[in-house]
Amino acid sequence: MSGKDKHYWSQLRSALTAGQWSSQIPAKTPNGTPLSWSELFRKFNKHCIGYKDVAEVASQTHALALLIAASSKDQDVDRPPKTGEFVLELDDECMVAEERIAEAIAGYEILKKLESANFDTLNFALAYYAYALGNPSECLSHLQKVPDVSHITEHIPVAGTSRSTTMSLQVPGGDAPSISSVGGSAASESASNVPVSDGRAWAMTESFRSICLQGMSNEKLFPSEPDKALAVYSTALPLLSMTESEFVSNASPIGASGKLNFASFTRFRELWRWVETIIWRAVTVGARICDINREDTHNVLWSWLAHYSTCSAYWPSNFRTAHRCTISVLYIRALVLRNGSPLPPADISKPPPWLHTARSVIQEYRAILSVCTKFPRAGEHNVKVEEFVDLCVAVWEASGAIGDYAGWVIDVLWWATRMTFNSFRIMRHMTRLLHVSGDTALAKRTLKLYVQIVSKAWQASDCTISDDTDSNRDWVETLVAGSRMLCKSASISQDGIEDAREAGRLIDLARTRLDTNHFDLVAAVDLAEGVWNSVMALKERDPHSRPKRLADAHELFLKATETHSTPAGHYHLALSYARPGPSYDLEKALLSSGLAVEGDPKEIRYWHLIGLLLAASEQWKAAEEIFERGAEIGEPAAEDELLNGGSNNSELLTDGRAIDGLPSVDGATHPVLKRASMPPPIYLLDQPGMPPAADLLLPAADHAAPSRQELFEYSLQLRMTQVALVEHVEGAEGAETKWLDVFSWIAERRGLAAVAAEEPQPTGMNNLKSPSELVLSVSRSSHDKGPQEPPQQPQIITSPPEDDTLPLPMPIPITISPATPEEVSRGFPAEPRPTEKILEEKVNGQVNGSRGRSLSIDRGDTSKSKKVQQMLKNRVNKGQARISTISKRIGSGVVRPGHLRRSNSTPDFHAVLRPTSYQASSIHSRPNMGSLIRRNSITPSISPPPPPPTLPAAQTKWSHRTARETRLESDLWLMSAATFRRLGKIEQAKGSVQEAEVKDEGNPAVWVQLGLYYVALGHMQHAIEAFQKALFIDPDDVSASVHLCRLYLTPEGSSRTAEDEVDPNNVDLVAGMLGHLTRGAGWDVPEVWYFLAKAYGMQDRKDKERECLTLALQLSERRGVREVASAVGWCI
Repeated sequence: MSGKDKHYWSQLRSALTAGQWSSQIPAKTPNGTPLSWSELFRKFNKHCIGYKDVAEVASQTHALALLIAASSKDQDVDRPPKTGEFVLELDDECMVAEERIAEAIAGYEILKKLESANFDTLNFALAYYAYALGNPSECLSHLQKVPDVSHITEHIPVAGTSRSTTMSLQVPGGDAPSISSVGGSAASESASNVPVSDGRAWAMTESFRSICLQGMSNEKLFPSEPDKALAVYSTALPLLSMTESEFVSNASPIGASGKLNFASFTRFRELWRWVETIIWRAVTVGARICDINREDTHNVLWSWLAHYSTCSAYWPSNFRTAHRCTISVLYIRALVLRNGSPLPPADISKPPPWLHTARSVIQEYRAILSVCTKFPRAGEHNVKVEEFVDLCVAVWEASGAIGDYAGWVIDVLWWATRMTFNSFRIMRHMTRLLHVSGDTALAKRTLKLYVQIVSKAWQASDCTISDDTDSNRDWVETLVAGSRMLCKSASISQDGIEDAREAGRLIDLARTRLDTNHFDLVAAVDLAEGVWNSVMALKERDPHSRPKRLADAHELFLKATETHSTPAGHYHLALSYARPGPSYDLEKALLSSGLAVEGDPKEIRYWHLIGLLLAASEQWKAAEEIFERGAEIGEPAAEDELLNGGSNNSELLTDGRAIDGLPSVDGATHPVLKRASMPPPIYLLDQPGMPPAADLLLPAADHAAPSRQELFEYSLQLRMTQVALVEHVEGAEGAETKWLDVFSWIAERRGLAAVAAEEPQPTGMNNLKSPSELVLSVSRSSHDKGPQEPPQQPQIITSPPEDDTLPLPMPIPITISPATPEEVSRGFPAEPRPTEKILEEKVNGQVNGSRGRSLSIDRGDTSKSKKVQQMLKNRVNKGQARISTISKRIGSGVVRPGHLRRSNSTPDFHAVLRPTSYQASSIHSRPNMGSLIRRNSITPSISPPPPPPTLPAAQTKWSHRTARETRLESDLWLMSAATFRRLGKIEQAKGSVQEAEVKDEGNPAVWVQLGLYYVALGHMQHAIEAFQKALFIDPDDVSASVHLCRLYLTPEGSSRTAEDEVDPNNVDLVAGMLGHLTRGAGWDVPEVWYFLAKAYGMQDRKDKERECLTLALQLSERRGVREVASAVGWCI
């Protein structure tokens, strides 16, 4: 062959494979002159003598492609569906419009005259014409003339050769590089100059086209037998694998410059058109007849979806958007239905493996929606985007609904707000996801916007359901969840009364659309209202309304559990039974908490509550066993358990092996088929049309699954209670050993978290960007650049430390929370200590210590003490309304809580903190005292329990620390100081309280412990200053108020019986302070009532004294090893 005939053979095949039928210059001459389609055919006939039939077939193929695409501006843009949002039916795909039929018939007749030649390309072209003219039976008859269309080796030349058994548009003679070599160089600048010399690409295109036409003809002729069509489509699976290996595997969608490279798509456009069409049809047909829980030669849906993922990564976003929207939705639905579980995964530190695939599909689908949907007009909805949002939330729920992995969904939701206008569906999902991810403040704002949008739409529609009003169930469930969110936020914050009031308003709104026939919703609303009444009783601080609110809450909890029994309902009912008041019943509380555990054995707080109640009833052994069971929740599963199926996730679909043919492995069943028990068959399309994505959403849960941080908090709280139980039964000596276990557990969990943070995540998990998404030219904001979720570390969450008994004997056992720190006071120089390593002393036998440091209070101005006392008196005299204002003025006149100079005896976590408001836990009773601290018992010990260790720098990347986390770290140090003090190890307690101040200088419990330390040393004036500083931080701190009042009523150097030595002004001050406290935070604290009774006695108010002593005795008798409020809280 001459050079020109080879050139025009190559140009003709390249033009046909590129499929740019409307292009004016599809080819070029050897010297680079552009050629039109007509000139290309003329030049081919001139230089390639003897192949006029080939040129005629190519010409008529070009003509038919133009006729089919005549009604579309862009040949790569498919037609929108005539009904619904997704293209599921075949309709008039690949058919000529009615007004073009005459032209198509003329071309069909021309090809029929060439029938005597009887070569494959001609038969393929005739079949194409027959189908386009609406004659599927003729199409099948033409294809039957080609022996074994699916046997591609019969009419596709093998890579590297020039001939096949039949004529198929190939260079007659001569060896040339295969298409695989062309694909491999497609990314280079010279790729366009490499000829497709062996005709392989066009032959593969014709094979895909013929198989596709054969399958679509079967769909039209046998609509009730979809198996026939799917069997035909499945013959293309080997050809798809070959295409991917030759066209995809050797070409990267992202070039060396970082920009997208669609050279492979541009050069083989016609090939990809038919690949996309055949995948679309196979997926839609397979969705009706393939069981997604099986994978065999009949159920091949997963094979087609896998091929789609591989091929679509090389397609631009605006290519066949209608078809790809349908495939993407079906793909996501299949993943959710097959892998979804209503329970959180066994190990929440790792996402399930299938989530990566789902997120890849979601990212690509999002890019497609960005180019094929528009911002809606007035009165319209962007339905596809809203359905897409539901799909994303369904994927997140199916993966365990863990807040740690909600970031990528939130990113999608923010993107969706730019594609929709005030979509209540998006606002509803965003409220929930922002809350579970930890951004409660933004969740509140989103909830408010949701209520405004739906309320206005409800009014505009005359209180009837419409497209803008949300359903009654979703409305009620969202407001109930919002009310519970606000109640929880109010219960843990210093100033939460406004949140609590808003929660009540939401409950009233929920009742306006509540269907009383839906008992689950009625019970949920009653439960939410009961929680709201409980929180209002605590936040209103009104002794007159509190009893009624608590009684109403109890009745609502009873009603909710009777209407529709739920674990959360029984949990709150148990809390109500355990709360001081007329409804107190420990036996019923145990029964309700047991029902809660039975209903949800994976909720650690349910186990914690039942353990607390058992301890309160003095069932020590049972409580210990319950705590041990609860402590196992959330712990990393053993390796053998995971290998034996402990995870909720099933095996991966292919286990890394090819799906085609499902070969057996070592004579055994293919991994895809290895399932202990096959679930019932599930079909994606078991009804006409695409099912709504909302069907995939799980029923509303009472509360979200805990995040890693929350699970760490709950586990730590339970272990703190274990220590309190041991100390209650065995004394401080036994608790010292238990603290070693707790600190070791903290170190282990921190180490696991640090390792998890350092483990390199798959690139796709953190930055899933398909080429289709990157091709978009729309500018994108920061939150739209792919989900990048920084690893979150577990928080150390706990209540203020449990306290020990007061040094002075009292009629009621008084305990302090947290315990007394030891510090060097003025006039009492500290004994020098050698350097120690506290942790290594316990773990490795090495000893560690601390250098002396001065307290920040020693740097304060002690002359301000009298001024503070006088201002406290003024605060009492001026009334409750101005308490907070005056306390701020007091704070402005005294040195703000300073900083304790850190010693080298304790590890430095480099925490950067800011003062935060916090209400310390009230005083706790502990009848069994380990030891009493005397003023001179400052003997250092070399065996303190270990604090959390300092990990290597590479493992301590705790980013985004929260104020709550640092507060609880501070409380942990104070709890260890409590054990030291009860053991008489004052020097070790000093290091702990200093670390606590470093962690959180705004923690009032630090200054309470400093004051108790001074009490132990006999320095009452310094103790008063420390308690006053605690009150500057939190004017309602119970511990600080009680201990300050105790010092006022028991002056230094006086005996308890010498009441005449007490300053009457101090007595009045105590009566005012504690009277105010009983109306608020201290209403259920026996020590508050006891010292108030003592002040009333000094004022000769005997009736009041008797009343307060009675309350103090009742509260003291009902107290357990820890307060329920500080351990698990009053709402969940």
